[in-house]
Amino acid sequence: MPDPDADLMTIRQRLLEPLLRSVDTAQAQRLSAELINGQWPSVDYADQEPANWATSRHLHNLQLLARAVAVGQDSLRPAALAALDHWLTCDYRNPNWWHNDIGVPRLLAPTLLLLDAELTAVQRNLGAAILARAKLEKTGQNLVWLADITAQRGLLQGDGDLVQAAYDRIAAEIVITEAEGVQIDGSFHQHGACLYNHGYGAGFASDGARIAALLRGTRFAFSQEKIDLLTALVLDGHQWFTRGRWQDYGTIGREIARAGHNAGYLEAVTEHLLQVPTGREEELRTMRDRLSGQAPQLSGHRHFWRGDISVVQRPAFYASARFYSSRLLNTDRPHNGEALRSHHIADGCTFFSRTGLEYSDIFPVWDWQHVPGTTVVQTPELSGELCRPGSRAFAGGVSDGTHGLAAVDFERDSLRARKSWFFLGDQIVALGAGVSDSSGHSVHTTINQCFLAGQVTQGQSEGRDWVHHDGITYFDLAGGRLHLHQGTATGSWHDISRSASAEPISHDLFTLWLDHGSTPQSAAYAYVVAPTLALADVQRGQSPVIELIANTASLQVVREANLGLTGIVFYEAGSADLGPHGTIAADQACLLLLREAGDRLVLSAANPLNAAADLTLQLSQKLSGEGVVDLLGGGSQLVLVLPGGGSAGQSVTREFGKR
Repeated sequence: MPDPDADLMTIRQRLLEPLLRSVDTAQAQRLSAELINGQWPSVDYADQEPANWATSRHLHNLQLLARAVAVGQDSLRPAALAALDHWLTCDYRNPNWWHNDIGVPRLLAPTLLLLDAELTAVQRNLGAAILARAKLEKTGQNLVWLADITAQRGLLQGDGDLVQAAYDRIAAEIVITEAEGVQIDGSFHQHGACLYNHGYGAGFASDGARIAALLRGTRFAFSQEKIDLLTALVLDGHQWFTRGRWQDYGTIGREIARAGHNAGYLEAVTEHLLQVPTGREEELRTMRDRLSGQAPQLSGHRHFWRGDISVVQRPAFYASARFYSSRLLNTDRPHNGEALRSHHIADGCTFFSRTGLEYSDIFPVWDWQHVPGTTVVQTPELSGELCRPGSRAFAGGVSDGTHGLAAVDFERDSLRARKSWFFLGDQIVALGAGVSDSSGHSVHTTINQCFLAGQVTQGQSEGRDWVHHDGITYFDLAGGRLHLHQGTATGSWHDISRSASAEPISHDLFTLWLDHGSTPQSAAYAYVVAPTLALADVQRGQSPVIELIANTASLQVVREANLGLTGIVFYEAGSADLGPHGTIAADQACLLLLREAGDRLVLSAANPLNAAADLTLQLSQKLSGEGVVDLLGGGSQLVLVLPGGGSAGQSVTREFGKR
């Protein structure tokens, strides 16, 4: 029988090994020289800032000293132990529970393990008491942090049962849920039903993958089911919200107020997952190369019915539309004074990217009432709740894996609008109908607001006004009041995060919007975003091959003739006249995508109310296939069974013959 403690030793060695690489011993020497009575003069020990707590810098310094001691810098041992004693004696606390129960123990645990051989009984007991604040409570990423700290406490105390209990709790959290955590569609929720793939979800994936690699080959190892779920979260969720190293700003919650936020963490996630059997190793390596621009971008369309976000990836661009419903929150609460201006971040926000740099750290200078894609009442000041659920259930999308559409029955205070986005080939069509408001203020629908990059060109093609900027052309389909502004905007990170710098920042911005006027009643808009149409071709008169068939408060229909694609939004039961392509009627609200391929019709459907449904469709076309019933007088009827439970809102795709 192997030594039962051998697994604990293996885990301890693997946990500490990254900390012993590339230790900045010169900086450790400087820190040792600056230490006075266990304190650093440069650290603010009286700070009580709940977000970026300055006092915790002591623990970062202490950990570097401990790392240096562990790689042979014996002369630094007295300084490391003095700094440790100071913290253990003073036991600094913060008003934010997270620092006390997670932040401090998370920094202190590996430090104690590094200095284990040097610890007195008093130091060990005081340190373990601080680690014990991390109780196996909470959910999602918070629980993972707490359990990881508990496991390290077990390693420090040689308590295999505690280590087992902690890692079992982490494993139990790696599960599909309808509460906080991993959702069945690959989205991630934290702080309630709040989309958070690249915020808390990034931590969950990072720690989950790291711990999976840490435990491999030991009795504590994750089951294959848990490894597969982590891998799916990363490949089928997180990476779909990236363009290179840059993240979709709609998926990072209040961390939108943190400078430098990006998807670089996925490189480490990949390396960890490649140490365990996933069966998806090639996909992981390709994702890693994609982050550094050494592999082609993803291609396809996905709608995340649990996250209220629809994404299209193409080799040349990325685009998304995000909204919220009565099932989802628009964004996180402004914890610790962060993300103070994110009121409209999910009011139909869109993200258009070719390079990934279009919005990188733009947020201090953004006009937060002109978030791309949103329809917003232009009040003098931002107002209303930041963290709020939608008031309506109609919000969803349909996808065949390559193309798709999304729609929302949007209501916010006095504003109503029925908004939809059609992701057809290499273009995105955005429609709005029933735009109504009684506040007396102007209402704007923003097409884009991003960094100004080069020349802006305007023109008209086939009666459509267009604007070209940074490789993307925007076409107005409905003759709206198109407004363009290009100029310098100034702000600071402090404007959106109270703990951040108030130093002024200025950038040149490109902003394009439609003005619906004040107190609009049943206003409408329609525009196309074409990220692959060259300026020279636009100037020669080329425009998107888009037929706008209907744009009303009950029905929105768009057709792309070259691809044989028709997208339909039924906000209620009704019928759509598709001209030479016949008619189609639905007995209830639904989203449909029809793709004609020779003598075949591929039909995708979803229920935007996110509930099980038997959807009955009647088409003037004669179809053949399972479940098709011929109608008297011609045409066909079919019933599509749309799923319920956690899969409610997921697309169902069926293929039929055309007779």
